[in-house]
Amino acid sequence: MLLINYLSTGSTKLIMNATWQALSREAATASEHLAIGVTALGKANYAQPAYYGQAFFALTIGIERSAKLALIIDHFLTQEKFPPISEIRKHGHNIRELLERIDEIASRYNPSERLPRLVIHDQIIAILSDFATNITRYYNFDLITSKSGSVSQSDPNSAWFQHVMLPMIKEHSLNRQMEKRGYNALIIDELINGKALVSYHSEIGENITSVYEASMKKAIADITIPYVRLHVMQIVRFIGRLLSALGYSAQETGSEVIPYMADFFRIYNNDDKYFKTRKTWSIYRL
Repeated sequence: MLLINYLSTGSTKLIMNATWQALSREAATASEHLAIGVTALGKANYAQPAYYGQAFFALTIGIERSAKLALIIDHFLTQEKFPPISEIRKHGHNIRELLERIDEIASRYNPSERLPRLVIHDQIIAILSDFATNITRYYNFDLITSKSGSVSQSDPNSAWFQHVMLPMIKEHSLNRQMEKRGYNALIIDELINGKALVSYHSEIGENITSVYEASMKKAIADITIPYVRLHVMQIVRFIGRLLSALGYSAQETGSEVIPYMADFFRIYNNDDKYFKTRKTWSIYRL
């Protein structure tokens, strides 16, 4: 895709530029991690908790590297040179701070597209930022090695369930759907009561010992995930559109070192309805 774009302009030397290649690799890595994260998020539930971890790792890496990429390109456009690596590293892994910084950049390049600021977006950013900065990333190890058997920080899975997933039920009026799933769960529970052994624990650590409980916890994930994905992708869309705008600005200056960022982030340039329905994401499968 990129090769065809640049060959069509006759600027084949761009592909041989080491800086151009490095920026391209970084953009692809960042964007694909965002895709991996949101795909994993759509599979996460109490019975498959590893998907939560996969989603948190991939999303935090994708957001951090995308934001730092935006800082680098903006510095190049305003200062006509790339910043020293120390300038980028000083931001660490603070997702919240990085998003605030690039939102300031967006006010100059893409003022109509700003960082989403609903309460649910703030909760998503807070949980991911805590995970990225190691506050909750090592929760399990902290719990295992703690002498008291407890830690001061909450389990990121539990925080996500309580502050992102559950609020979706009220915010998007999903109670009727939950009631329907509850009715079906009661029927199934009655049919196989005493014939099945259920032994799980929920995202918040509760023991799940009945078919009804298991069905209802799964229902929460099934019903809320399209809306959870929507709000996560609204943040991702903001990042993608900003990077695309930065790429276009670089091309307008005649730069031969900044690739077309839109080539890596165009899959996120979609409307809310599309975000709710698409389950599998990858920059290599448009």
